[in-house]
Amino acid sequence: MAFYHRQHELALLDTVFHRAGGQLFVLYGRRRIGKTALLTHWLESRHYRALYWTADRLSSAAQLRDFSQAVQNFLDPTQDLPADFTYSSWELAFTEIARLAKERVVVVMDEFSYLIEADPALTSVLQKVWDHKLKKSQVVLVLTGSHAGMIEREVLAYRSPLYNRATSTLHLQPMPFGALASFFPHYSADDRAKIYACVGGVPQYLELCDPDQSADDNLLRLLASSMIMDDAGALLRDQLGEPRNYAAVTSSIAAGYTRMSEIATMSGLQPSNVGKYLDVLQHLGIIVREVPATVSRPERSKQGRYRVVDHYLRFYYRFIAPARSNLERGLIQQAWQNMRQHLSEYIGTFVFEELCREWVLRQGDAGQLPFVPRRVGSFWATGKPQIDVVAINEDAHAILLGECKWTAEPIRKGVVEGFLKRAAQIIPAPAENWKVTYALFSKSGFTAEAKQAMGNQACLWIDLDRLDRDLRQG
Repeated sequence: MAFYHRQHELALLDTVFHRAGGQLFVLYGRRRIGKTALLTHWLESRHYRALYWTADRLSSAAQLRDFSQAVQNFLDPTQDLPADFTYSSWELAFTEIARLAKERVVVVMDEFSYLIEADPALTSVLQKVWDHKLKKSQVVLVLTGSHAGMIEREVLAYRSPLYNRATSTLHLQPMPFGALASFFPHYSADDRAKIYACVGGVPQYLELCDPDQSADDNLLRLLASSMIMDDAGALLRDQLGEPRNYAAVTSSIAAGYTRMSEIATMSGLQPSNVGKYLDVLQHLGIIVREVPATVSRPERSKQGRYRVVDHYLRFYYRFIAPARSNLERGLIQQAWQNMRQHLSEYIGTFVFEELCREWVLRQGDAGQLPFVPRRVGSFWATGKPQIDVVAINEDAHAILLGECKWTAEPIRKGVVEGFLKRAAQIIPAPAENWKVTYALFSKSGFTAEAKQAMGNQACLWIDLDRLDRDLRQG
């Protein structure tokens, strides 16, 4: 199976490996995100001496037996172990790791969260052996988990016995849009945006697609996939208690109800309770709370609204959940017709605007804008127009205002003129003290008349090809 991207993550793993002494590396992230693929590729490409063991949802005794045999076979591959061989305790098992780590060795305990589920005291045992033996050895102990909440609570949090023992941690994120060019080298940016809108940068979802088939054929393939059908529920069950309530909250936000009062009403929850669900979903990276980019103290703003940032879950609740009964009966064409009818609007409303804001963020960080933004987002307020992209630096008295159009036709003169009128309403007063840069983002380019309508004002003209090219380089 091909392995793409993840150069930063591989470099981090190499850094950990080459540090002196015992190293405890914690790698976690949602299912399908590529934790196992990352570690497997790293170990195979570097040819490091390594023991890779994967936990399962079994009793603690069964897992101890399985791990014991893996360690013993690693120590002496020629021996013939009886089927019931096991160390007498997890403490002894971890002590045996120290014995095999007289020279540099990587020991991966994949899905460590399953072990904690079976035996919550295990972190205390590991902490004791780590402090007295393992940190003085030559082991690189890698603990992974798909249950991000459990890993953070039971391994990384202050109250955990393992608190401050991890020498490095990595919360693995989906691949960025630019990485999809490796998965689909013959696709246009438009077609890659279609796939990205549906499953984001989650490697195992991308691998369900055939790069030699058209984007539309692959979207049909995704609609027929049991993985795509079932993972929404599994993701929330993996991470959370009360998954029904979290699903109701996520579904409400995906349907366009973005304020806390609206979310409470649509999800059938008490307004006093919905806040805790929103906080957890934010912490897991499923949703985000946004305020207008012009707000200097976001945490105090009452203008907050919520957005689903997990591409797959957003797509699932927008298109798959309403059609689930038909999809389960194999009536895929009905779901596909509805999806195809609304997909362009969906991409323009969500994905394209997000990619435009990402472009501004990356260009600002690279010093390619007239100023370095302090915040990048959008703008909305009662009685004022909405602006798709806003970047601001109050110290420099500089602001960027952007409009995004995902249409088959190029941006015309009227769009520019309307945008300039709306944008003028949100430039902070006094407007003459601000350096204003405009940005027009278009799937299909711009007419000459549109560019003339901007006059002498500073403007960035970003078509889809440039956006795609720059995000690939980033």
